[in-house]
Amino acid sequence: MKVAEGLRALVSAEDILEAARRLGALQRQRKVDLVALVESTVAAVTPMPGTQTTAFANYIALTGQKLSPSAFFERFNHAFGQLMREVASRAVQAVREAVGEDKPFNELGALLDEFTDVQVADSTCQLLQRLAADWAPSTSEARPAAFKWHALVSLKDELPVADGVTPQRTQDTRALPDEALSPGTLTLMDLGYTDTGRFLDAIEAGAHFLVRLKAQHDPKVLRVHVGKGERVRARGMRLTDALLQGVLKEEGGVIDVDVQLEKHGRTAQARVVAVEGPEGERRWYLTTVGRDVLTAQQVAEAYRLRWRVELLFKALKSGVGLSALRATRPGAVLSLVYAKVIALALSRLLELSMQQKAGEPGQAQATGRLALVLALTRCAPLLLSHAMMSRGVTLEQMEERILLIAEVTARSRQQRRERERRKREASLGSGG
Repeated sequence: MKVAEGLRALVSAEDILEAARRLGALQRQRKVDLVALVESTVAAVTPMPGTQTTAFANYIALTGQKLSPSAFFERFNHAFGQLMREVASRAVQAVREAVGEDKPFNELGALLDEFTDVQVADSTCQLLQRLAADWAPSTSEARPAAFKWHALVSLKDELPVADGVTPQRTQDTRALPDEALSPGTLTLMDLGYTDTGRFLDAIEAGAHFLVRLKAQHDPKVLRVHVGKGERVRARGMRLTDALLQGVLKEEGGVIDVDVQLEKHGRTAQARVVAVEGPEGERRWYLTTVGRDVLTAQQVAEAYRLRWRVELLFKALKSGVGLSALRATRPGAVLSLVYAKVIALALSRLLELSMQQKAGEPGQAQATGRLALVLALTRCAPLLLSHAMMSRGVTLEQMEERILLIAEVTARSRQQRRERERRKREASLGSGG
């Protein structure tokens, strides 16, 4: 298990600078140390508000630079957001290399014998301050600004394979990444991803999918495998018509039929399954997984694996504080979102390290994942201190930098209060 190598890969200054040059995040006249900016932003990930301000204090502690808040915060632009995204991608890859191909985080049963990966496509929403409404409009008038984090998550390690940030109003189907079409994979999706064109793309690419069937999605029946009624007559009928006319009925609470998907002259065969839910309701699924791999009941059981993506969303929103976002500009939001992904990847590497130690004689059992995430957020000062020592910062310099942080923070707060006072006076003047 290459945990140590993975940890070193996360803080490789050479890799960060190379990516920064390629993405345009490195400027000729450098006032800001980009490597320190990445480190201080990741170290600022906590469940408390004021993430960017914390990153500013961390940066001064790391570098000792007397930098104005405006000069610091202007570096949270689109290019830096893309840099953080790439660092996050490398962090996730470090986890995958440490885990290995044969050690998934959860039990996927025989599915991994049939598919190269089992993935979940889903999204989570996060509110922003009103000032972000111009680029991230929400679906609510009361809270006008919000973004969606779309993720295609591998259930082998419960980390993203691909992701993206969009305004909340963006439809999930438009944000489905191309990695969902990778040959040999199985992707589980909810109703928001219903798009016949994308389903046909997946079939043509050799990828598989399992999705809840929308009521308005009405494919043509090709053959009935499980179901009572007039099976021969059902062929060629729309699924809804066959059900309404009583031509197709449940058999033991199950319906299992071959259907034809069609759009703009393109056609392909798929499978529709209906299974009785725990409260007697009928649940419909559309899939390309064959009956030799999953029975109708097993299709419903496999779809329930989707809930595991909520573990990732919960960790990002609570353990590593996605809900603490106070940024308004797109670049700043991107930077902080991916700082949290990096922190989560780091916590996974720590978990792997603890599991490794747990297997050694005399070692206690590894602690839970959530406890590790929380521990990581609370040990941020320790990580920051280690980074400072690795840069050769003395105790005397530390003291100077602490005083500098206090000075800059106080001046920034005073300037903010002065701006607010002038706004109030201007507002009163215009009202008079």
